[in-house]
Amino acid sequence: MEETKELVKTDQYGDITVFVSGDRKLRVFLTVHDIGQNHKSFHKFLLHEDMKAILSKFCIVQITVPGQEEGAETLPNDYKFPTMQEMGTEVIPQVLAALGCKTKDVVGLGVGAGANILCRYAMKTAYDVLGLCLLECSAESAGFLEWGQEKIASLQLNMKGMNPTSESYLIWHHYGNAKKDKLSEVRQFQDRLYTGFNRQNLARFVNRYMARTNFIDKLKTMKCRVLMVTGSRSAHMKDVERTYSAMDRQNSEILKLDGGDVMDDNPEKLAESMLFFLQGLGLVASVVSRKISRGSSFTGSFSQ
Repeated sequence: MEETKELVKTDQYGDITVFVSGDRKLRVFLTVHDIGQNHKSFHKFLLHEDMKAILSKFCIVQITVPGQEEGAETLPNDYKFPTMQEMGTEVIPQVLAALGCKTKDVVGLGVGAGANILCRYAMKTAYDVLGLCLLECSAESAGFLEWGQEKIASLQLNMKGMNPTSESYLIWHHYGNAKKDKLSEVRQFQDRLYTGFNRQNLARFVNRYMARTNFIDKLKTMKCRVLMVTGSRSAHMKDVERTYSAMDRQNSEILKLDGGDVMDDNPEKLAESMLFFLQGLGLVASVVSRKISRGSSFTGSFSQ
């Protein structure tokens, strides 16, 4: 996937690193990543054979949370790291406007913290967002157990750099109960944590996610369609179910797939589900599911 790196200057949060692929005259397909990740965490899925025809219809805009790009320098001590709310309501609108992309009928894909950010963006911009696919999304503030784990991980990152405590928390966050069956992927993730991230910047992102505010009672104000996705072995399945239960059922559905990291464990089913979701929005009508073209049927679990 050919992409152009852009540095977008914002009012209060400095330069935001963004990667853009495709014709900017097309509708935007926007991604926002989770803690312990950056835009590259989407690459394997976006490059999957089942996603190619879908994404050819969009301009792909991938926003990197400040300081999370590979080789990033340590953010200054006085840097105002954006909250989840500020990322969604201030940073994203400024980035899209600066890039000259279409800001109407945006489609978004977010994971974890990125999904939380996209929810806030959709509630702020109301009719600008057409649909969101949200993986492992929680609209609640961190529970006591999660808060404690994140707090310890953040403190250890600041004091020691990447370490076994912080590493274990991030592996649990991303792989849940499936980590024992994903040893190769977990090892690769561990390598990236130690070599690809600035520890202090990552700690600041974890801190902001830990301090996220609860907006579950506001979810029914969202105007766009939402596809909630979780894994059967995800650490966040119950959080996702509670968030979904607070949404307008006329505009939302939930998909449960096998595994812990659904983008990695079930890319074909996730891609097919996204295709059906987008076609329900009146988009990508000419794209045919590869499974259907081969005579196969979908086996996921949808609820409404």
